[in-house]
Amino acid sequence: MKSLLTNCFMFSFLILLPVFTSAEEKPLTLEEIVVTATKIKEPVEETTSDVIVIEEEEIKKMNVQFVTDVFRKIPELNLVQNGGVGQLATVLLRGGDSSHTLVMIDGVRVQDPATGSFNFSTINIDDIDRIEIVKGPQSTFYGSEAMAGVINIIMKKGKGKPKIDLSFESGSYGTYKPSLTISGGEKEFDYRLTTSYFSTDGISAAKEGTERDGYKNAFISGKLGFRPTEKLEVELSGKYYYDRTELDFGSSSPDDTNYIQHGNHHILSGKGKLFLLNMWEQILTVSTVKDSLKTRDPDPDPFLWYNSDVITGMDTIDWQHNFYLSEIYILTTGAEYRKEKAENTGNFDRTMENKALYLSNKLKLFKEDLVFNAGIRYDDYETFGGKTTYRIGATYNIRSAICRIRGSYGTGFRAPTLNELYYPGFGNPDLKPEKTTSWELGLEKDILKDNISVSLIYFEQNYKNLIEYILIDPITWRMIAANIAKAEIKGIEAGATLKLTDHINIRTGYTYLDTEDKTTGQRLTRRPKDKFTLSSEFSTEDISVVADYIFVGKRFDSSVERNLSSYSVINVSSTYKLREGATVFVRIDNLFDKDYEEAGSYGTPGISFFAGVRIAL
Repeated sequence: MKSLLTNCFMFSFLILLPVFTSAEEKPLTLEEIVVTATKIKEPVEETTSDVIVIEEEEIKKMNVQFVTDVFRKIPELNLVQNGGVGQLATVLLRGGDSSHTLVMIDGVRVQDPATGSFNFSTINIDDIDRIEIVKGPQSTFYGSEAMAGVINIIMKKGKGKPKIDLSFESGSYGTYKPSLTISGGEKEFDYRLTTSYFSTDGISAAKEGTERDGYKNAFISGKLGFRPTEKLEVELSGKYYYDRTELDFGSSSPDDTNYIQHGNHHILSGKGKLFLLNMWEQILTVSTVKDSLKTRDPDPDPFLWYNSDVITGMDTIDWQHNFYLSEIYILTTGAEYRKEKAENTGNFDRTMENKALYLSNKLKLFKEDLVFNAGIRYDDYETFGGKTTYRIGATYNIRSAICRIRGSYGTGFRAPTLNELYYPGFGNPDLKPEKTTSWELGLEKDILKDNISVSLIYFEQNYKNLIEYILIDPITWRMIAANIAKAEIKGIEAGATLKLTDHINIRTGYTYLDTEDKTTGQRLTRRPKDKFTLSSEFSTEDISVVADYIFVGKRFDSSVERNLSSYSVINVSSTYKLREGATVFVRIDNLFDKDYEEAGSYGTPGISFFAGVRIAL
């Protein structure tokens, strides 16, 4: 606690440091729209789920390189990275496992069919328009994996006159990153193409190591939009990225100089929107995702699977129908087909198919102050059969008190992954899906004419049929996957935003998690009981300064069988406009050079300095 108070004092000093100038008032903020919560565009105030929306401008002011740095600042997320930049990074939302949060890019699921999780370390921020995070079970719309919530990373569209954006960044650990974007758009047509290259010498992935583990990432992404008539819209998007990561195996191999992973990742999607009638909108989405990971070490430990070739893929067709039957009632129905593939060379080569139907109702009453949402979905897997999930929610806007109440109850599930089903010696084809039930109740209130906003949410979530590996042969140490575990999670999420002046904003958030593995009676691994964030932003037309304080409490890490110490980190970022179309930026991470762990026996960067320039032509 003393460390927390000390760092809060230092952070308070940083809050007041940049308050020295003034500028014109900012323009009015447009109504915030979200699409992930119900698969239709709606104001955040009408959603019955708790939603976080992180806009492009907010990301740009952070001056970060990868989406992992954005997620660290969100109190409801716990990001765990096995070392520095480029190392495996997963997210735990609301106490769930990394495979309990569905991850999408532009509405296309990108979860690994073999492991069920997603590595966020590869996602560059250059082409991100916004990030939408929907908390709580969302299987009613999205099926498997959406047990703790959904993270949807949405790419930018081109708009306006043709332009070229250039940027270059360099800094600590031999880091450099050039980036190029070409974009534009009119009423009938828009386009955007972004490419970037990132390279760093890195730090040792192993905490006790001394040899640096470098990382390289190159990507290209594009999006094309066509609107030949007011009734028809077509959008094509694609993303390819390559990464090369030098790895360590934590405490079991502090410095492994030859352990390297190469990854190739492809995402392609096409979406068509058609209004047959003014009240009937059809959306057809077709997508394919493919990942190839090649891991090599010329001198492997015979007891570890260092050398591997894993190819995974997912093909999806989703046909959605939105019926705008009146001003107060919207009916959404749809059908989805998905085929997942995983090939682990020399071990297994399998596929799995799923067919699903879903339905959702949105009803607005009492001058649209009361919003109801109820949905149901049926999934039919060829491996275990059918699974039905449902969700009901409501939000009530009490205008006289300038507050909003939200509540919901929902169910979710996760289908066994192809590894859990078929990996030789470990897989079990008789596995059932993991299941969850959850409820939440929240309050949001504005104070002093929107200058202060506060929120408070309480939630409970119970998991059953969780898949774990059990020992069945102590002589050969053979293990097999089984539905044996249960877990209970209770939590409180609190947040506040304060507008001190037209140029100074403060935002704070706190998450409390009470987790229990009902099988062992212990806390769930790597889930901190407390996480607290505090962010101060000073912005004018020409300059912005952002200071972030992040506190993560003590948590147990089962991989090393010990508690990881709590830690506090302060990051500072600033952007200055030299002239129209040209800005410079600087960022200091881990300002006070704290030594800490996100994952047991893996290293984290010390104080780091980065600077760069952005030019728009």
